[in-house]
Amino acid sequence: MPSASYFRFFDLPAELRTNILSYLLISRYGIVLYNCTLFGLTATDRVTFLYIFLVNVQMYQEASAIFYSRNRFILNGQSHRLPGHLTKAGGFLSPQGRDARRRVQTLSLYLTRVGGEFENVLAPAISDMILSGSLRSLKICLGPPSSQHARISGPNINIMTTVPFQALLDLLADPDLQHVELCVWKVHWSIFCRFHENLEASTKEKTSETVDDHGLATIRGHPDWIQLDWQAMIENFRAGERILKIKDVDS
Repeated sequence: MPSASYFRFFDLPAELRTNILSYLLISRYGIVLYNCTLFGLTATDRVTFLYIFLVNVQMYQEASAIFYSRNRFILNGQSHRLPGHLTKAGGFLSPQGRDARRRVQTLSLYLTRVGGEFENVLAPAISDMILSGSLRSLKICLGPPSSQHARISGPNINIMTTVPFQALLDLLADPDLQHVELCVWKVHWSIFCRFHENLEASTKEKTSETVDDHGLATIRGHPDWIQLDWQAMIENFRAGERILKIKDVDS
């Protein structure tokens, strides 16, 4: 029988090991923490990082550092309630998942409404990821309100003064974040309209925006997600005091 052959991966220079692990562990689609039809991936696109992590201690240290720091993690909270596997023991939002989520550097969060679960579960977890962890890039996308909610709430809804939305503004204002984005869907509450850009001027396309009797604005002729000036929103609606870094106070 021919002698067994093998290759000693850790005999490679560290730079080559990093290149190989990066190829295996960095997803161009992002790492989806809650998989549903909106963010579904095919079987060939799924990252089987767990098997690599289990090789040995050194492999875990090198591979997990790349996985958590160089991937964009996507958390889809657009369902009526957060899925159980996120909050159950060992889930991303559970106490057992705290150390892992603290290593994430880039997070995109998709919401339909900013309500109690955001205030009580998501906001504290994300705040901890910033304060005690490595999270430095945060993107929050607010999906379209349900038509039923719009009919009940009426055109004068002011969600920015609610306690959950104040928690969202507190997150965006965290001085340790280095990159922040806030987006709304092309169908959104009209209260957001004053905070998005002049769409026709920015895209050089013919756009139109209409507002219905329920206070829902609809933009036509523009990509689906619209950037908001979150800093202006904070200046106008945030009730809390500005958080300063120690170096900002000293200067």
